[in-house]
Parts: sequence; structure tokens; C-alpha cells
Amino acid sequence: MSLDGFLTFIGLMIATYAILSPISRLRLRLNMYRQLVLGAVAVTFVGFLEFFFELKSIAPNSLSWVFTYFGFQEQSAGFSNQEAAFLVVVAWLVSALLLHASAKPRAISLANLKTLSERLHDEGRYLELVELVGPYLETIRRAAEKRLLGQHFHHWILDTHQKATNPFLAILNDDKLPLPKWLARRIKPLASLVPARRKARHAAVEIEDLMLQSEGVRQLLVRLKPDFAMEFMDRMGWEHDEFRTRFFRDALADKASHLYTELKATQNCAQPFGFLIEPKSVLLTGFFGDAKVGAKYGIWKPVGDETARLIRTDLAYVKLLNDPCPDDEDLWSDPTYNTIHFFDIMVTSAARQDVPDHMWLMYMSVIVRELEAIHEVTDPRVDLAAEFPTLGNRLIYEATRNLRKWIRLVGDLPDDSSHLRPKNLHGIDGPSIPYWAVKDCVNAMRTVVMSERLTDDFITGLLESYIRDVAALPKTGPVSHLRNMMINELIHGDPHYGGESLRAEITEYIKRVDHVVLFDAPDFREALETGAGENKA
Repeated sequence: MSLDGFLTFIGLMIATYAILSPISRLRLRLNMYRQLVLGAVAVTFVGFLEFFFELKSIAPNSLSWVFTYFGFQEQSAGFSNQEAAFLVVVAWLVSALLLHASAKPRAISLANLKTLSERLHDEGRYLELVELVGPYLETIRRAAEKRLLGQHFHHWILDTHQKATNPFLAILNDDKLPLPKWLARRIKPLASLVPARRKARHAAVEIEDLMLQSEGVRQLLVRLKPDFAMEFMDRMGWEHDEFRTRFFRDALADKASHLYTELKATQNCAQPFGFLIEPKSVLLTGFFGDAKVGAKYGIWKPVGDETARLIRTDLAYVKLLNDPCPDDEDLWSDPTYNTIHFFDIMVTSAARQDVPDHMWLMYMSVIVRELEAIHEVTDPRVDLAAEFPTLGNRLIYEATRNLRKWIRLVGDLPDDSSHLRPKNLHGIDGPSIPYWAVKDCVNAMRTVVMSERLTDDFITGLLESYIRDVAALPKTGPVSHLRNMMINELIHGDPHYGGESLRAEITEYIKRVDHVVLFDAPDFREALETGAGENKA
């Protein structure tokens, strides 16, 4: 390779860098240290070979052995110095590509990553920011938690000294000192010999805060990057619930969010019950592919709280809830309907996988209570004789239907399921989904039956469905306790819930219930009549 050829090669490298995507150029800058060293070595060798004879002519005699060792001749028919320079350039190119392909996120790059991240964020280039930070998530978390190589040992020395010499920390440590005081005092100076990596930790914390607080980044994750959102939430751990709360708040508010897309796509039934979650549904797979993950992060809270807040405070949404009920297809753009479906996927996944958690299914009665509180029909288009006069009516039905569905899981769960253990079914030992579904269904039905806003026909329809599910439960065996709960806790109730008034309302509504339904649940009517007789007495 001649000198002109080498300069042409350098020009091509610069041109290639210029046409790279912005994110590729940023990644190259993050890993430039090793590339600079490699480039400096390669350019030195090429320069030596290109100017071999010129250097040989001016070199002192003491260095003549260097040129004699290479043995290049100006008029040689064999291997020339320019051919050797060409091989060096080829080796440089291959080595550079291998270095780039095998480059791993390194803590030494975090300072540059912080600078680049802030620049991208300030320019509104959120997609490039997410793609840049993505490979560094684990390194960022380790640096922020002081778990880098050397960093962990440095802080272990300091913490050991503090626990051994501070009486208050000793008490917190149960008086079990990690090392004797005399030894702890002597090893403390060693901490100065171990790098603390303070710059790396500071940069990592700054990057985390930028990603956690940025509304632009969050909006991007909601729509386009759910995989990054899942990985980010997993790296941050359960304690960063503020990000999850904001993420699901934005996801429910944005009809084009990936959450809505995933929920609509997850309608196929799994065996023996529940839903078949497709791998492309990143959020649902991440939280409910192993329902223990959803339980660990308490994923019900941000979703349930945001839905309750919308119903309670969003006046435009309240008006929509009191409008005529839309078609089934339009329901998939409603946040409350999607929340109810979200809970159905979550609870049935936990039951099928035998996760010992009720997954806070009690949010269903919260939703029913909020919907009933804002129910007010003022739109003349509302048909009060329809099965679901308003959207709010339909959502109340869906929430109570979910609860009754989870009660019926007693017929689908395997016999060895923790949710069917006798003590769990009595609420004594561990959580049981059917048990808590009964408790919450009773609470929801109390709200419905006592309502002065809902129509009589709607209340009667829900009460009839409730009695049908009572009749479907066995009268004997451990599960019979749930049947008794559904009867007694609804009819007799608790003084706190106004049990006497509730019996009076049920007695009035039950006159409209199909006699065939009552025939299949004679114990329900007997309990109602017994309660009425006690009141008269």
C-alpha cells in the first residue's frame, strides 16, 4: 500500500463514520479508548513501513539492526514494505471490527454516557437515548449500588469500620460485629488503596434520574419500547414504584399505548382456564408469564389506583361513563374496561400457576363503588330499559362478572392447589383467590343493591346472576363454606354495612328474580326469610 492509498483509506474511514446512524456514532464514542490505542499502534506501524528507507537513511548506526531485521530492499522482487503496510491496514480493520462487535458496557464509559444522554434528552432525541442507554442498564445499576469491581470492596472496608466503631450501628447489627474493633481500625486505611469509582457512581445516578423523571422517555416507552420499560423496571427493582406508577398512568391515558394493544390481543383462552399470553405481549409476558413477578412488584396498585382516580376526578371521562353503552369493539379503548381485563389476566394467571397471592383482586369492588358514585343519567339518548343503559352499567357488570368467574375457579383448580386448602378457604392461613373473590363480590353487590342511582332492572339482573353462582357452588365439602359466605354475608351482613336495610332491599328485588333461579338456591331464600323473621320478632 502506497502513502496515497493509506491516505485514501483514512478518508474512507472518515466518510464511513459520517454516514453512520447517530446512535452508532455515539456507541463508537463510548468505546473509543481501545480503538484509539489500536489506531495509534496501526498508524505507527504503517508510518514506519511507508517511510522505511527514509528512516533507515537517517537512523543512527546503533539502530541499524532494526532495519536489518526487517530486511526490506528497495528493488526487491519479494515481499516489500508497502505490501507489509497493506497487511497492517487489513489487520487494523479486522481488529477494529472485532473490538466493536465484542465491546461490552464498561464503567469507564459512564461519564461519557452521561454527557451524551443529557445532550440527546435536551435535543428531544428520546429513541436514540433509549437505544444508547439500553446496553448499559446493568452496568448503571451496579455502579449506582456500589457493586463494581473494587467499588464494593472499598465500601465494605468503610462500612465494616463504621459498624465496629459506632455503638448505634453496632446495636442495629445485633451486636454482632463483622470484625473486632482493633482490626477494623487497622484495615480502614486500606480503603484509600481501593478505587471508590465515585465518578462512575455519580454518572450512573444521574443517568438513572434522567430516565426515571423524563416524561418524553416515558411516553416513548409507553408506545414503542415496552421491552426496554420492562428491563428498566426490573433493573430498578421494586422500590422504584414511582416510575411504574407514572408509566401505567401514561399507558392508560394513551389509547395508542402498547398496553392497550397487548390487552386486546390477549383474549384466547388457555387450559384449563385463564388466557394465552403471546410472547409479543412484552408487558403481560413480563409480569404474568411468571405471575410471581407481578406479585413482587405489586403491579395491581398503579393500574387500580389510576383507574379509580380517573373515575373519581376526570369530569370528561365521567360524562363518557354516563353516555349510552358503546359497541363491544369500542370498549377496548376504555381505560376501566382494559383495567378489568388486566386484572382478569393477572388473577387467573396467579391461580393457574398456584402463586400464593390474591393479587389484590379487591380493586373490583373499588371500581364498582366509584362507578356507582358518579352514576347520573342526564343524556336523553340513554335507554333505561336496555340491558346496559350506560357505559358505567356495563363496566359494573364486567367487574362483578370477573369476581363471580374467580369464585367458580374452585371447579377448575387442581385438588392440590394452595387456593383450595381448607384453611385458606376460610381466610385463616394463606391467601385463596376464590375466598377473596367471594368477600369482594359480596362488597360489590352491597354497593349495587343499596344504590339509589342504578335502575331496578339492572340491579335485579346482577342479583339474579349472583344467585345463579351461589346455586352452582356445592352444598357440602370445604368449598361449601364459600356458598354460605355468599348467602350469609350478603343477607345478614354487618352492622357497619347496614345489614337490616340490605335485607329489605334484597327482599324487594328478589320478587323480580326468575323462580327457577331461586329454586336452585333454596338456602338463599331461606336465609333471607329467616332474617326477615328475626327482624319482625
